[in-house]
Amino acid sequence: MVNRIMDHVGRKGWLISYCGLNCAKCDIYEAGHGNVEMRDEIVAWFLSERKEKINPEQVRCDGCRGRFERHWSSDCRMMLCAKSKNVEHCFECADFPCSLLMEFAEDGITHHRRTVENSKRMREVGLEQWISEQERQGKCVFCP
Repeated sequence: MVNRIMDHVGRKGWLISYCGLNCAKCDIYEAGHGNVEMRDEIVAWFLSERKEKINPEQVRCDGCRGRFERHWSSDCRMMLCAKSKNVEHCFECADFPCSLLMEFAEDGITHHRRTVENSKRMREVGLEQWISEQERQGKCVFCP
């Protein structure tokens, strides 16, 4: 099981998802792990934008490697595919980059665009080296 604060390579603040995002930098992840201000913003957003009232306790996700019942996107096709193929990351798959990942990267959401580019580099140099590069450059995989 992956620690909620450390990812599987043991770097604090990095929880790399199957698709290559950093779950630890996600607003929902942060809201569910102590960022009360972010949690309240998300609750307010649901009410104003979607006309849905959600309880603050519902804004909870342990990342795609966390407990399934506490996953914000438990129907994530990339996560389900990676699990079915028994790979830790999409870049480890023989079909990488596949149509699922390409669709995700091209869905118009800013930070999704970087998944394929980042995953290609992860595949090339390895996950730990890639994280070191990101830290040296002051980047985070989730940021636009």
